[in-house]
Amino acid sequence: MVQATTITCQGKRIIYETMSSANKNILKKKLRGGVLQYTIAFSLLILMMVSLFLVYTRLCSLEIIQAQRQTQLIENIRSSIVLLENEPALFETSVHHFQITGDSSYTTEVNIHPWGFYDVVNISSVHTQYRLSGIYLFSDDIRKNKLLPSLYLSDPKRYLSVGGKTYLGNNSYLPAYGIRKAYVGGVGYSRESFVQGDAYKAGNTLPALNKKWKERYSQVAYTIEKSENKMNIDNLLQSDTISNSFADTTLVIVCPDNYFLSQHCFEGNIIITGTKITIDYTATLKNCIVFADSIVLGENFTGEGQFMAVNRIETGKSSVLKVPSVLFLNNTKNTDQILLKDSLQVQGEIIVANNISGKKEVLIIEPGCRVMGQVYCNGYCSFQGIVFGSFYTCGFIKRSRNGLYENYLVDVCIDIEKMPAEYNGISLIENSLAKSCNEEVY
Repeated sequence: MVQATTITCQGKRIIYETMSSANKNILKKKLRGGVLQYTIAFSLLILMMVSLFLVYTRLCSLEIIQAQRQTQLIENIRSSIVLLENEPALFETSVHHFQITGDSSYTTEVNIHPWGFYDVVNISSVHTQYRLSGIYLFSDDIRKNKLLPSLYLSDPKRYLSVGGKTYLGNNSYLPAYGIRKAYVGGVGYSRESFVQGDAYKAGNTLPALNKKWKERYSQVAYTIEKSENKMNIDNLLQSDTISNSFADTTLVIVCPDNYFLSQHCFEGNIIITGTKITIDYTATLKNCIVFADSIVLGENFTGEGQFMAVNRIETGKSSVLKVPSVLFLNNTKNTDQILLKDSLQVQGEIIVANNISGKKEVLIIEPGCRVMGQVYCNGYCSFQGIVFGSFYTCGFIKRSRNGLYENYLVDVCIDIEKMPAEYNGISLIENSLAKSCNEEVY
């Protein structure tokens, strides 16, 4: 109930209404109800914020745990690489299971298979539903073997004659007759000593090439013959780049006779095969194997790969073969030959596997050629270049307008100590005492 009071002030009436006590109580109750609602709403808001904070904390915790698992998987792979590098005997078995940590929930599997003269290693580290994998190319760490020779010349019946500015580095093995100064075309020897370091007597025969490398050559031939993933090259040239992962089966690309390869890029787990293959400078190769009766690399070609020939390998002038590269000749007759033309640069190995009777140059290295790596020539060679590494041969032949000279070296350099410390190749003679991970290929 509302009570009204009327007051007259200067002719005007003002009416004040006063509320009864009952109505006042109702208002107070409403106010108390509103505060309670606000309190409940505020409490719910706080509860929601706490819940969100707990969810955020949980998510952060899971992210940290996942990051820790990922880090551990990476460390497992790195540890496996280090273990493989220091235990080369592991490469004699194709599959390994490593327990890197004390936590048995982490497992690491290693699968090894040969890739020409190198090895491809697939490493997978697993933790419950998490998996991390990588595929790596391994070679030999040739620095861990005993000191490699600069020159190993096994000819037991002749002197080694040196002229001009010829430089023979440390740890050179010389023929039984020894070494002497030579005069060829009026050019004498200009250095004070014949060998810049230690010299030793060579054996009557060349140290035998590690039989593993001939076996690897045969394995590639067998892979080509038995491959179920074989395609004609004409069916692939719609694309500028032909690549095949090392996680997949090897792709064997067959070329017609006397095939000229140009304008395309070949990369990965690929073997290119044919009778005679000529590779133009416009073609690009990376990690591939080329296997043919005869292989010709065009002038100014640049690339990397393993080139395996039955009868002949020829490189054009000013070509560049990057590491890791191998030139392998499985020569079986005296007309077979490797010819390296002017100004070639090779980072890798050059191998002439078999010794064929007759005094004909089975390896010719022309002036301006530079080899950073190892040369193994099981026969006679003509050499007018530079080798920063090791050179094994049965003898040298130098031809000029005045005739033929045997075991004459003029203005050449052979020096193992100029090979870069980080260089890795293949152990030509002995089994490797250590391995090296060259690169990740997948």
